[in-house]
Amino acid sequence: MTGSGPLWFATESLRLVEALFPKAEILPALTLPEPLASRPIPDAEDAAVAAVRGHVSTLGPCTADDLTSLTMLPASTIDCALARLEAEGFVLRGRFDLERGDPGKMEFCERRLLARIHRYTTERLRQEIEPVTAQDLVRFLLRWQHVAPGTQCEGRRGLLAVVEQLQGFELAAGSWEEAVFPTRVASYRPEWLDDLCLSGEVVWARLGLRSPAATLDADGARSEAEAGRGGAVPSRATPVSFALRDNLPWLAAAARGDARPVLPGVGAARDLLEMLRARGALFYRELVGGTGRLRIEVEEGLWDLVSRGLVTADGFGSVRALLTARERWAKRAARSPRQQRLGRQAGEGIAVEGRWSLLPVAEASNGSGEQADIETVAEAVAEQLLARYGVVFRDLMVRESVVLPWREVLWALRRLEARGTVRGGRFVTGFVGEQYALPEAVEMLRQTRRRERTGEIVRVAAVDPLNLVGILTPGPRVPAQRGSVVAYRDGLPIEAPGLTILPAAAAQADGVIR
Repeated sequence: MTGSGPLWFATESLRLVEALFPKAEILPALTLPEPLASRPIPDAEDAAVAAVRGHVSTLGPCTADDLTSLTMLPASTIDCALARLEAEGFVLRGRFDLERGDPGKMEFCERRLLARIHRYTTERLRQEIEPVTAQDLVRFLLRWQHVAPGTQCEGRRGLLAVVEQLQGFELAAGSWEEAVFPTRVASYRPEWLDDLCLSGEVVWARLGLRSPAATLDADGARSEAEAGRGGAVPSRATPVSFALRDNLPWLAAAARGDARPVLPGVGAARDLLEMLRARGALFYRELVGGTGRLRIEVEEGLWDLVSRGLVTADGFGSVRALLTARERWAKRAARSPRQQRLGRQAGEGIAVEGRWSLLPVAEASNGSGEQADIETVAEAVAEQLLARYGVVFRDLMVRESVVLPWREVLWALRRLEARGTVRGGRFVTGFVGEQYALPEAVEMLRQTRRRERTGEIVRVAAVDPLNLVGILTPGPRVPAQRGSVVAYRDGLPIEAPGLTILPAAAAQADGVIR
């Protein structure tokens, strides 16, 4: 007995009680068996650790105040005991009970008990999920990516949000401003993209790599066996990506792995590459003057480097200028000599579109220097896929240009679920394998399932990331070709005049792949 009330203990713990409360009155008086009675009274600190260990093994998440109230020990003694148990790895501290009245109190929980609680919670959350059909998933994605009517983003910040969602996805350079940004940003204006690039927030480049036949030169560097024209002529079909500049390193690691860009052979592209290596970022006119080559050679050489994933420019206006270079040259050839001179004096060319520079990750060494941690890259890729699709499973990786194995992304998703940042479960019917989703995407999926199907038709370009025909919906896949269009009616691909014909797509009323 103590002055604050009775405390109960097991008979075999008498020596621990005597160490903690040497002046306490024990009723009834106990006589220990000889093997227990012969044991010395333990140290008070060790006894406190044993007492706290016993309580946290059964209480679940609790605070130091809870343990103080239960044991009648001083708060300082409880804090010391918890510190020892935490150092041993027996308990973990954190915020486990979100319904606790005082959110500022730090909680403690026994490690194995916390693992059991987490497992039960995960299983309960998974059982609460009611899966949707593939048709409803497409309806959800059209809103998640701001393509459905009334969901478009607005202004410069809206464009930045779209870039953040689509970063790392490669598609034809000429399609970004023709078919992707205008469908997601209301009243899209090219100068918004230039502002984001010139401010340093956004960068464009080709992240994937060309794979022509290559040889090793005398210095051991990888170069083309024969310098061809593939990729040298500016083409709207050359794939490029946009990314937030801070995310460029891990996006490049995910898209390239251990591979490096193939260096160009002897010619304008090689001269430009060496000049950029030696002098850093340069304007177009400086490249023309420094190499002593014709403008058309410089333009083709720059695009060759772009297609290899070696260079980028301050603004996307440089890409527009290269893509329209041949049209400008044809118009200039039709002018009189006096008009041509005036055009040069007025700054004709692409000098005003910013500086060209080596892509920071283009020539990173594979043999020396620190390698990107694969787990870190995998988690970044998993988070990006969740941001892009809301729900992630293996089938959605078909159009992603990452060399990272799916198993690495899957393990990363499992880790994110263990931290409570994503939900795991069966979100979409008709697909095999594990599925994961953001909590806000789960709620939006529920709303999509309840939303009435009104025959809404949404058109997207075939190059758009939302061309998922043959991947999520029935029917053959539609190639991602510029100029082709896909139309969805309530999430199902349809046939319409001027649109890509998708046979038998509308016959599957439930939208489930069988």
